Amino acid sequence: MSDIQTMVGKKVLVTANGIIYSGELIEVSDVEVYLKESMQWLSLPISSVSDIKLAEQAALKIDEAREV
Repeated sequence: MSDIQTMVGKKVLVTANGIIYSGELIEVSDVEVYLKESMQWLSLPISSVSDIKLAEQAALKIDEAREV
């Protein structure tokens, strides 16, 4: 995970237990990751989170792969 504090307030993709969640990163504590999705708030245990990345970076990688 890169610098989490710079991601707060931005759209991110969070991988937890093999599932990818998308939403606005609200807060990361020692215990949980808090996301605001379009219809609900989500709290994920930090122990289950394996990756957090900006959604725009993920979209760029997908576009680059399509060009190849």
